[in-house]
Amino acid sequence: MQQYSSNIINQPLLSSKPNEKTINENFSTKSEIIQRSQSPTPLRSLNRIPQKLEIQPTKPSHTLTLGDNSVLSLVCSYKYLFSGSQDPYIRVWDLSAFQQIKTLRGHTGGILCLYLSGDYTMLFSSSGDETVRVWNTETLNCLYVIQSSHDVGDLFSVVYSDSLETLYIGCQNTSIQQFDLSTKENYRSLNFPLPLKSSSETEDAETAKVCAEISYIPKYDDDNDIPRYEIDETMVYWNSHNGYVYALLLGNNKDGEILISGSGDGDVKIWSIEKNSMNLLQILKGTDAGVLTFALHEDLLFCGTQGGDIKIYDLETYQHIRTLVAHEDDVLTLVISDHNLYSGSADGTIKKWSKTFEILDTFKDHTGIILSLTLSPKELSSHSRWLISGANDQLIKFWSLPVLFNDQESMDTSTADVMLYALSKWVSLRTVSGNVKNFEECLRGAKFLKSIFEQLGAEAFLLPGAPGQNPLVFGKFLGIKDNKLATATRKVQKTFNILVYGHYDVVNAEEEGWLSNPFEMFGKDGYLYGRGVTDNKGPMLAAIFAASELQQEKGLEVNVSFLIEGEEENGSEGFYNVVDNSKELIGEADVIFISNSYWYCDEIPCLNYGLRGVIRATIEISSSKSDVHSGMEGGAVSEPLNDMIRVLAKLVSNDNHIQIPGFYDKVRPITEYEEKLYEPIVGLCARRTQDKNPKDLKNLLMSRWRHPSLTIHKIDVSGPNNVTVIPRFAKATVSMRIVPDQDLEEIASNFMQYVELVFNELKTDNAITITLNNLADWWLGDPENRFFKATEEAVKQEWGIKPLYVREGGSIPAVRWLEKKFNAVAVNLPMGQASDQAHLINERIRLQNLYNGKNIFKNLFKKLSENTAAT
Repeated sequence: MQQYSSNIINQPLLSSKPNEKTINENFSTKSEIIQRSQSPTPLRSLNRIPQKLEIQPTKPSHTLTLGDNSVLSLVCSYKYLFSGSQDPYIRVWDLSAFQQIKTLRGHTGGILCLYLSGDYTMLFSSSGDETVRVWNTETLNCLYVIQSSHDVGDLFSVVYSDSLETLYIGCQNTSIQQFDLSTKENYRSLNFPLPLKSSSETEDAETAKVCAEISYIPKYDDDNDIPRYEIDETMVYWNSHNGYVYALLLGNNKDGEILISGSGDGDVKIWSIEKNSMNLLQILKGTDAGVLTFALHEDLLFCGTQGGDIKIYDLETYQHIRTLVAHEDDVLTLVISDHNLYSGSADGTIKKWSKTFEILDTFKDHTGIILSLTLSPKELSSHSRWLISGANDQLIKFWSLPVLFNDQESMDTSTADVMLYALSKWVSLRTVSGNVKNFEECLRGAKFLKSIFEQLGAEAFLLPGAPGQNPLVFGKFLGIKDNKLATATRKVQKTFNILVYGHYDVVNAEEEGWLSNPFEMFGKDGYLYGRGVTDNKGPMLAAIFAASELQQEKGLEVNVSFLIEGEEENGSEGFYNVVDNSKELIGEADVIFISNSYWYCDEIPCLNYGLRGVIRATIEISSSKSDVHSGMEGGAVSEPLNDMIRVLAKLVSNDNHIQIPGFYDKVRPITEYEEKLYEPIVGLCARRTQDKNPKDLKNLLMSRWRHPSLTIHKIDVSGPNNVTVIPRFAKATVSMRIVPDQDLEEIASNFMQYVELVFNELKTDNAITITLNNLADWWLGDPENRFFKATEEAVKQEWGIKPLYVREGGSIPAVRWLEKKFNAVAVNLPMGQASDQAHLINERIRLQNLYNGKNIFKNLFKKLSENTAAT
C-alpha cells in the first residue's frame, strides 16, 4: 500500500474574497469543477459505554482513497456510503467492509450534490451536466433522469420533500426549480440528444465543426431504457437570488414546511412550500459573503459562508443570533449530530462546536480543502456514529462519534465494531516476545486478553510460563449443558470439545516505512493496519467473538476453549511444559482449529492442510587468538571466516541438493490424491503468469510447500568494520525446512555430525560450536476428514466459493505436538490474504476477511454443535 496521496489542488474551491464574480468564475464550467482554487491502559469494559467521555476523537478510524479525484459530495444510507467526485461517477462503498462495490455511471459532469429520501430508498444526484438522476439504493440502478428545459448550468444543490414527493434544485443560473415525482409521467421527454459522430462519419468538415460546438449530453448504452423527464416552465422560479444558488435545506417552522436557500449574493431566503407551489416568506439579509452551506437544529439555522464565518439565525423570529468566526477560509459544509455542530472548511480543518458555540475539537487529518461532510444514520449502530468527510486530497475519512448512554444501558457485544475496538486496544500493547524488556508489556497484553474473555462470558485463566517467559491465556466458552436431545432421552452425553490455538505475541516493528505507528491500528481502503492485526490478534479475536455470539444466542452446544500463547514468535519456548502442567484445566479436545496462515492469493479463500517443520541452528567457528591485521598475519593463521565458507559450501551441491547424509531418505512420496489438489491452484497461477507452463508452476509450488530445503541466512564476524582485519570468529545462521516423514531429531543429529565431519577434514587450528536454536516438527492434515469438510462447507457458505487446499512452507511449532498431546486432528483456517505483510512493514488485514472469518467460525461452531446434538 502506498503512502497517502497529497495531491492538493492549489487553487481554493471558493475565494475568501467576498465577491460574487469570483464565486461565479469558480463554478462556471462543467469540465473544471474543482479547478479552484505512552502504552495505553487495558480496555475497562466491553459491555458498558462510559457515561462521560473526556477525550474526543482526533484521528479518523478509517480512510478511503479515490485516486485522482476530489470528493465533492457524500451521503450515507444504512448499507452504503455514496460519494460524488469531480469525475462523472458515483462510487458506492460497503460500510461493513469499507470497500467500493460499484460505480454508478450515467452523468457526464462532476457530482456536485447527493441526497437521500427519508426512507433511504432513493438517491438523488445533481451534476455539472445539468441533470438530476434518481437511483434505487437497493438495486443501485438508475430509475430516471430529470432535466430542465433551459440552460441552467451547474446544479449545486438538490433536496427532496418526502411529504410533498417533490424535488427542489438550486441552479447556477440563479433559479430554483421543483419537480413533483408523483406526476412525472405527465412530463416524459422523448428528446434524447444523440452522441456526436466522428468527423469521418459527417458529411463534411463544416458540419463536424458545427456539431462539435453544440451542447449535448452523450448517452450511455444503459440510458436507452431509462425514462427522462423535463421540468415544466411553471415550476421554475427565475432569479430566486442574485447569485448562484449554492445551498438548499428543508425544514419546518411555525409556517409549516419550508425550503431554505442560500446564494452567492449573501442572502438566505425562507420559502413556504406546498404541492406545486413555493412562496417567499422571509429574506434573511446577510453581508456580501456568499452562503455556501446550511445545517438546522431545532429552530437554529447555521449558515456557512464565504470567508470562514458561521451565521446563526432563529427561524421562529427570523432574527440573526450571532456570527461565529469559525475558520480561516470558506465554510463549505456543515452537519449536526447530538447537539454538536461540525464545520468543514477550505482551510483544511473540521471543527466541532458545542451547543453553547464553543470549539470542542479540531480535526486536522486531511491535507486539502474539506468539501463535504455527512453522518451515518443513527440506526446504523446502537452506540456510535460516523462523521464522514471528503476533501480535495482525494480521501474520505471516517471519524467515530460516540453516543453517550446512561448507566443502565449497555453495549451490544455482538457488534463488529466492539471487536475492532478491542483489537485496536490489543494492537497498541507491544507484545513483542523474545526480549526481556518487553516482558511487562506482554504480561499486560495477556491480562487484557483475559479480561476480554471474562467480559464476553468465558472462563479465563493466565497460565504462567517459566521465569522470563510470557504466560499463556486460556479461555473457555461452555456449551449448553442440557441440550434438547439429552433432555428428551434422559441420557448423559459426552460434551464435544473444540480447542482453538493461537498466539498474542508479535515480531518487532520499526516505524520506518510504515504508513503510521505500527502499534496504533488504523484503517485505510477496507484494511486495518498495525502489528499483529493478521498475525495473530485479529484472527483470534474473530474466533473469540464468534464463540461469544453463539453462546449469547443459546446456540453453542459444544465447549470452545482457546489456548493462546505469548512465545510463538520466539519458537514457542516453554509452551509444551505449561500445557503439560495444565492438562487437567485445559481438559480434552476433539478437534483443534488454527488460524495462523494466509490465502495463496488475494481473491480465493483457502484451507491449509500442511506446514513444513524447521530446524534452525547456529554454527560458530572461532580462533584462540584475537582479531589480527591481514597485512601482518595473513597466510600465517587459520582464518575462521575462510573455514566457515568451506563448511557452508559443503551443505548444498551445485544442483541445489542437500548433502547431509540420509536427508531425503524418509521424504514421503507424492501421491495421486496430492497431485490433484495442486490442479486448481496451478490453473489459477497459469491465468496470472502466462510465462510459465503448468508443470513448472506445480514444481515451483511444491518447492515452496512440500519439498525440504536448506537456507543460509547470514554470516556475522567479530572485529571492527575494517577491510584489513582477520576476524577471530565467524558465526552463521542456518535453517532446514523438513517435510513428512522426515524425523526432526534424526535430521538435527545428522546435520550436527555432518558439519563436524566437514570441519574436521579442514585440519584447522580453529574450533567449532554448533547450537540448535529452534526445532519445530512438520504437520500434515487430512483434507478428507469430517472436520476439514465441515470447515470447507462453512467457508463456502460465507464466501460463496469452494476454498483451495494449500500447504505452506512456514512452520507453526505447536500444531503437530498438540495433535499428539490431545489425540485430535487439527484444521488450519487461513483468514488473511497473501498480501497481508505478516512480519513485514504495513502488516494489514482486510475488514471483510475479518468479519467473514468471524462468521465462518460461528457457523462452524454451530454446525459442530448441531452434529454433536444429533449423535
